[in-house]
Amino acid sequence: DQPAPELTLFDLDGKQVSLSDFTGQVVLLNNWATWCPPCRQEMPEFNAYYKKYKDMGFQILAVEAGEPADEVRAFVDQQGLEFIVLLDPDNLSLVTFQHTTLPNSFVIDRKGHLRLAWLGAINGPTLEKYVTPLLEE
Repeated sequence: DQPAPELTLFDLDGKQVSLSDFTGQVVLLNNWATWCPPCRQEMPEFNAYYKKYKDMGFQILAVEAGEPADEVRAFVDQQGLEFIVLLDPDNLSLVTFQHTTLPNSFVIDRKGHLRLAWLGAINGPTLEKYVTPLLEE
């Protein structure tokens, strides 16, 4: 339970997005890559959870670790992902959150504090068990 670090990247439309823009929401920040099988596996689970809970103040920031924007956009379109995908050509998120293995995920509460961290893929039941209670606080 410590303040989340600041991170500012660009989305697929070239819009600057900062983690602090989402104060007041519960945020799942996920570091992933299009070439990473476990990363690809968790995306449909994230999308389903996002669609279920976005109206309760839940947001996903999926930070893609270094692939070209056109490849990332093709993957996002193919998967029908509805949450925010950020490009990270310099791996700033991996450095900022001090984990270089993919995937890794961090949950930031409505006050901007880091509450949960996972190394490796996570699934819908895990999100329900650990993230949903934060949405209900």
